[in-house]
Amino acid sequence: MSTRRYLAGLVALGALSACTIVPSSGNPTTVEKEDGGSDPLSQPYVRVIATEPKPDATPVEIVQGFQAAMAGFDDTSRVIARTYLTPEARAKWNPAKANTIICDCKFTPAEVPDPDAKEYAVPITGKQIATIDPEGRYLASPADQENNAWDPISLVKLDGQWRISAAPAALLLRPDDLSRAYRTVTLYYPDLAGQGLVSDRVRLPIDPVRGFPESLIERLLRGPSKPLSDGVRNTFPPGTELRDIRVEDNAVVMDFSAQLGELASAPERLRAVKAQLAWTFTAVAPQMPIVVTINGEPFPGGSLRFQRGDFGEFDPSVLAKEPPGYYVLDGTLVKETKNNEPPAPVLGAAGEPNQAFDHPAMAELPYGRVAALRPEPGIWVADLAEGSQWQRWISGEGKLTPPSWDRYGEVWSVEKVGSPEVLGSKVWRGVNGQAIPVTAPGLETANVKAFRVARDGVRAAVISDHGAGEQVDIGIIVRMGDYRVGGLETLIPPEQGRTILDIAWQDDGTVLVLTEKAKQQSLLVYSISGGDAPDTPTVDNRINSITAAPGAILAADENGALRRWDGTKWNAPVKSGVTYVLYPLG
Repeated sequence: MSTRRYLAGLVALGALSACTIVPSSGNPTTVEKEDGGSDPLSQPYVRVIATEPKPDATPVEIVQGFQAAMAGFDDTSRVIARTYLTPEARAKWNPAKANTIICDCKFTPAEVPDPDAKEYAVPITGKQIATIDPEGRYLASPADQENNAWDPISLVKLDGQWRISAAPAALLLRPDDLSRAYRTVTLYYPDLAGQGLVSDRVRLPIDPVRGFPESLIERLLRGPSKPLSDGVRNTFPPGTELRDIRVEDNAVVMDFSAQLGELASAPERLRAVKAQLAWTFTAVAPQMPIVVTINGEPFPGGSLRFQRGDFGEFDPSVLAKEPPGYYVLDGTLVKETKNNEPPAPVLGAAGEPNQAFDHPAMAELPYGRVAALRPEPGIWVADLAEGSQWQRWISGEGKLTPPSWDRYGEVWSVEKVGSPEVLGSKVWRGVNGQAIPVTAPGLETANVKAFRVARDGVRAAVISDHGAGEQVDIGIIVRMGDYRVGGLETLIPPEQGRTILDIAWQDDGTVLVLTEKAKQQSLLVYSISGGDAPDTPTVDNRINSITAAPGAILAADENGALRRWDGTKWNAPVKSGVTYVLYPLG
């Protein structure tokens, strides 16, 4: 009863009680979602079972059946889908090596084939919504993208039956197929310093034979997706395999191959592995402890039992639950208070009156520092301690972006270099008063307006202009050697007439973006992994500054009011005098 087959069977057998046949040639049998029961490893899903072509099916029915069979995840090798192809097309078709395409595809020929026709082409119409690469990364297509010019699907008649002679290279899935065939999961990998975890949100294809828990851990073992892999590490020894996973004595037992046992002599690396497993497996059984065994035997050196609560220091969000916000009130940096108490000025130079600074950023714990722009050029830093003074950490000859701290106590800024009419930037990091240049090939020929390091210390959100207008990029900080910022990918492409005013990290996978177009502001919520549509706050007053933390958004408006989003509306706990808002990091 403690085998992989047992776990998969809990899902597959539990789902077989209510079947509905879709009345279309070659379309799949679907099975309604069933409750997984009390076993946390039994994950419910909607089953899709592909069927072979009907005799004498029309070309459109063949194409429709082929598309439906592509979505049949019970047939992981797409054996049924291949029955819609000619032998030659069957030999060439290998969708596992291509991106999966999500589209609202329609198969609408202008006319039916002649009865004597031996060849026929069914056109594809519709818009591509996104792709999913072989690593599981969801890459949304531009929202303003026009309908794709798809190649038609060619068919020939073999022994009186229509078959596809030229199949699309990729799987074509509709949005409903995506929700049935994939689950969105968050994998966790340690940063290169081994001090914290970084999330990697991917789409995991459902495999009823293996089951979701086993698929999840096996995907974790494969390592992080690109380009995140440059900024994190996979601490599992090469060749590590998951042999078994089961529930036993109110714990999840994960049995691994002998390679993992090598970490018995590397306690720091082993702790990182345990944190990876505990945080990743939260998607399945957040409250259950994990027990790790090796080839069915206890872990070398004794039992290995742990759970997510043992690894709070690895939290990618860094912040404590419901952290207080900070804001600049009448030129002084103050801390939010509860119960309508007056705000408390922070200790040190930033909390004293008559200190000229703006756009502050805070590294609260354990470093206790504030960085800001001041009238004198540069990035200035003051300790959150009585009697502290401003010290310039980054000079820079050109204009600098507002500072941004990472979780390691380093402050970041980007300098405009070259003449005003030429695009060019240089990235700097300040370490204990010393400014160090950082290589950033994707930004050296762009103008950078904002550079915000995520609280995980690995990702950065960037407002940049590469010559076509302002856009938002997500980059990866590679903390090796002299450091570099790489892996830039566009989150929000340029749009004519639009200005991007501000950005802020809300959590390890969500960015807030404040934009303006035609004198109208919008505050948008973006998932960096794509595919989600989080609730977006309305903007009822013109906003000058935004900041966010998990579950919280603060803003300062043009009237100097502090604005707090409660999930449905904006409140104004402070009516005037506020010029800037911030949460630690982000």
